[in-house]
Amino acid sequence: MSATTATSMNSRRGLSERPALLVTGASGFVGRHVIAAGRDRYAILATGRGTRPTWLPDDVAWHQVDLLDRASVATLPRDVPHILHLASETVPARFTSYEPLAESVEMTLNLCRHLTSGRLVFTSSCLVYGASTKPLVEDDPLDPRGNYGLAKTIGEAIVCRTSGLEAVVARPFNHIGSGMRPDLVIPSIVCRVKAAIDGEPIQMLGLDSIRDFLDVSDIVAAYFALLDAPSLPFSAFNVASGQPTSISDVVRATARILHKPIGEVLFSAQGNSADDTSIVVGDAQRLRTATGWKPRVSLEESLQRLAASTS
Repeated sequence: MSATTATSMNSRRGLSERPALLVTGASGFVGRHVIAAGRDRYAILATGRGTRPTWLPDDVAWHQVDLLDRASVATLPRDVPHILHLASETVPARFTSYEPLAESVEMTLNLCRHLTSGRLVFTSSCLVYGASTKPLVEDDPLDPRGNYGLAKTIGEAIVCRTSGLEAVVARPFNHIGSGMRPDLVIPSIVCRVKAAIDGEPIQMLGLDSIRDFLDVSDIVAAYFALLDAPSLPFSAFNVASGQPTSISDVVRATARILHKPIGEVLFSAQGNSADDTSIVVGDAQRLRTATGWKPRVSLEESLQRLAASTS
């Protein structure tokens, strides 16, 4: 046997030995990071409504599917060992009507109707919880204040009631990472600070809220930990740092990173949406105990990465 033939056979064997992972919403912000970090450990079948993205690596399979169309969903495999369900409208401020809520719920329902087996990690949200002044834990009451949180709460119920699936609910807190929509609060802070005149105040919309920020790479690592764990003692897990950080602190940290002298940070003292609460911080001890996961990227490092990728 030639060295070239042996190398080719070993390569194919390595590909086949990787566990299969179906990723819905793979062309979105988190999906891109999942593919970049997971393509060496999983045989990924990425899905989305559009045609194959030009950035998608050649070793990642693509399946064009509309999760709102049951006939389209029927073209997917039914017994994938691992499923990461990311597909959803993801901007809470857009949930001013029931339409995005209904679509998010229908996508989850259609997927669960179709699948017959596998561990499905459903990406929910910290916004399923009611307001609290203490770090939220998984046993706290679910009391979504906006339609986005309501959509995620209903989605959790659907996946947990689907027979044949091992349902796991991940409740991530606030993301930071390259590729975020520029209209979201953290990228907009970076742009505002970059454009600010030295010494001038920074005017922010909304509240000087306290949030729990995590780098997207740490969130993706948590999803992989939940997918790979031999067994899980619970069905719901917070993905959180447990560190409270105010929006004004994020503005000042961004200014330090950019070496930008700024003035006072001002707020409109009015929430941006029904989901805009004063404090949202999580406790991820359950996830740490079950999988050994812990955040590895500091807020400052996350902001440095985002600032470097933002024009």
